Amino acid sequence: MDHKHKTIKDRVAPVLVFPLVLTLSLCSVWLMLRFGVHEGIAVFAVLLPGALLIAVLERVLPYRQDWNQSDGDIKTDFLHMLIAQITLPRLVKPVWLAVLASSVGWIGVHFENGLWPHDWPLLVQVAMVLLIAEFGRYWVHRAAHTYIALWRFHAVHHSPNRLYWMNAGRFHPVEKVFFLIPEMVPFIILGTNVEAMSLYFVFNGIHGMFQHSNIRVKLGWLNYVFAMTELHRWHHSKLVRESNRNYGNNLIIWDLVFGTFFWPRDREVKVIGVYNPDYPKGYLAQLKAPFQGNIDKPADYKQRPGYYENKIREECGVLGNDKVITVK
Repeated sequence: MDHKHKTIKDRVAPVLVFPLVLTLSLCSVWLMLRFGVHEGIAVFAVLLPGALLIAVLERVLPYRQDWNQSDGDIKTDFLHMLIAQITLPRLVKPVWLAVLASSVGWIGVHFENGLWPHDWPLLVQVAMVLLIAEFGRYWVHRAAHTYIALWRFHAVHHSPNRLYWMNAGRFHPVEKVFFLIPEMVPFIILGTNVEAMSLYFVFNGIHGMFQHSNIRVKLGWLNYVFAMTELHRWHHSKLVRESNRNYGNNLIIWDLVFGTFFWPRDREVKVIGVYNPDYPKGYLAQLKAPFQGNIDKPADYKQRPGYYENKIREECGVLGNDKVITVK
């Protein structure tokens, strides 16, 4: 019995846990919408228990035991989640609706049913939303790792020293606005229906929490579809040559297309986070951090590449002279 339990936990659970939770979540929100539940309530009613389940799975099926220990980050991540993930999207959407009203009105006049294929199968519509949103997210995310002005804000997301589910919400509000543009603006203009967008937001929420979770997930060939945790941990590596990879938010397709896919099979990620050991941990301090000068790797990385690369190589136990991607 013990052997059977160990086999299920070690071999079966890591393979099935993400697909099962994601499928159950999508089916749940679809059913609630069918029964007339308001989309905002339906999405929240799925994501909240989903978050609790993922938190439990981190204890039952941990990737690293030490990542289950608090680093004084729970309060900070809770505030980031509350502000950037829950409050901010609800504040900016009415603004974009007002700004884009003329474009939406013009489309409504010239296209009776709008530009969105409402009569297509719902799963196809959700796939379209994912592909369109992912394309914009990919380039915004890649730019955040390339240009110092943007990295100052994105460094907030990379500042944790461990990965767990609440890291999914750690975004500076300024940067979050940029990330929301490809997730909302195209679909306001296209007139995408509520059902497809609700399924997208549940997909995005569940995937994002799993993506940053401390759960032992093994997806095999599905890592060529989803930007899941096995790939995303490398994106949080301290080594620039590893963290400037795997920019996908939900899907990894654009990393495959544009050559930034990274999945070494023979080793695990070592040290994650940013170079600066004194990067602020408190919420208010992280809001101010991007405006306080050269406080992290891209700001002086180009001036001191040898210093940082050698220092982090020693910390990560990585040898060799691999090419380093620098910022502009």
